[in-house]
Amino acid sequence: MSTGSNARRRAGERVRDGRVTGGRPEAAPQLAGLAVWAAAMVLLPAPLAARILLLAPLVIVPRLIPLLLPRGWIGRFEGWPSMLAALPLLIAFSLPTGPPAAVFVLPWLALALAGLGAALRHGLPSLPSILHPRRLPELGIDVALGFWAVGATFAMVDRLGLQTGFSSAIVLLTAIHFHFAGFALLALASLLAASRPWLRAPVLGLISGIPLTAAGFVLTSDPVNAVGALVVGSSGIGVAVALVSGGGSARSRWLARAAGVALLVGMPMGIAWSLAILLGQAFLDLDTMIRTHGVLNSLAVLLGVVSYRAPDV
Repeated sequence: MSTGSNARRRAGERVRDGRVTGGRPEAAPQLAGLAVWAAAMVLLPAPLAARILLLAPLVIVPRLIPLLLPRGWIGRFEGWPSMLAALPLLIAFSLPTGPPAAVFVLPWLALALAGLGAALRHGLPSLPSILHPRRLPELGIDVALGFWAVGATFAMVDRLGLQTGFSSAIVLLTAIHFHFAGFALLALASLLAASRPWLRAPVLGLISGIPLTAAGFVLTSDPVNAVGALVVGSSGIGVAVALVSGGGSARSRWLARAAGVALLVGMPMGIAWSLAILLGQAFLDLDTMIRTHGVLNSLAVLLGVVSYRAPDV
């Protein structure tokens, strides 16, 4: 066996169709990020939505990057580099909105834009073949990296305090939407779909439904928002079924099942909330939705990502 092959094996990487696939994430950055996030949940003087958002940069993204199929140089930022880029966000969300707060978003935005560049570099030369249903898992990862950049951009808009015509809560929730559903859930669904072809439909649903939901807010259109929520929610339920029914070690199975159950509760709540608004019916207010739907879905994504183990080939 060559020295390069030995190095790949030690790094937990695998070779598939002549290409090296993602490796196994280091545990130390994840544990450190989780500890920092837990402390921030208690100590950071920021709205609950902002503290929920920080879970993605501090824990979920550093965990996911090494699991993704190679996308150029973005793999160099797995683990510690991506978590270190996220740490200034703690300062950004502890300061009042304005340029000083926005400065501390720049490392995270730069990393997210690097992810977008890597996705474009991979996806554009693959057109139009990457649009084939068989390659939806690949397309899903590229789109997820693009959604990450959108989420980071909205985090910057929030910290700058720009007047967008929407409330600050909606701007912040959009950043959350694109970090958790846009990047993390879509990336997880795409990874799972590589070995479970039936998950291609949820991948396509997330690719189309996430921007549709955002468009509903931008256009202030309740019907568009409801359709987007229905597509995203149904796709999330599909991912939940895959998590609940998956195999693996006992620890991975229990984490995946917990993630699936949380999605099975959180996703229908999002659908019901949007339909209630469309029909003019009373339902949970926005703050309660953040504390229930938001918390459930963020923890579900965290557990789902942590439970994922790439198949050996």
